[in-house]
Amino acid sequence: MSLDQLLATMVDYGQLLLCNDQKLLWEVTLVIISIFAHILDARQNIWSRILSFPILFMSIRVYTIRKLYGKVIYAIISTIFHTYAYIKWKGGHQKPLHVSRTSNQVLVYTTAAGLLGALGWSFVIAKYSDAPPYAIYGDALYVSFGFIEKWFMSHKKLERWLIALLRYIAFSTACYSAGATMLGIQYLVLAFIGIYGQIKWYKSYQTTKGKCV
Repeated sequence: MSLDQLLATMVDYGQLLLCNDQKLLWEVTLVIISIFAHILDARQNIWSRILSFPILFMSIRVYTIRKLYGKVIYAIISTIFHTYAYIKWKGGHQKPLHVSRTSNQVLVYTTAAGLLGALGWSFVIAKYSDAPPYAIYGDALYVSFGFIEKWFMSHKKLERWLIALLRYIAFSTACYSAGATMLGIQYLVLAFIGIYGQIKWYKSYQTTKGKCV
């Protein structure tokens, strides 16, 4: 394929994305980029932080159509968290950021806060949305625990992957209930990547811990 053909293909693809009736194409693109970014995330690759920004912008469009408004609001607000995470991961003149663990007390408090937040959010959305109940509750869990997970992720806390697994399973249920089968399958795939991430980060944690002893 020549350079002109490649550019023409990219232009055609961009035009398809701008069309209002190309919902499926948006979802396919989001799924591919998201899975790739999560694999990089499991490997602590800084590009996972960079790819998070186009993923967030695409999520706003895709999940607005699916009436998963918690995910939309989460995508908007979490841009701040991803910017902070990028700065932390990049390091600059600071010491390299290594995988560490949080205390059991903090984990209990954050879990309780996530559950209360999910209950509150689902109560509010249920009043104003006609989405199925499972979609509302799964969406609420995903959003509420999302900010907690992103904070742990920013500081490379090992527990972030356990929270991520809960979120992915809950949101997969939400997507299926909202009729977004492809997105539901995506989050099941992300759950398996989460297990991979837990293993990779745990090995990294053990290596760093051994050096510090």
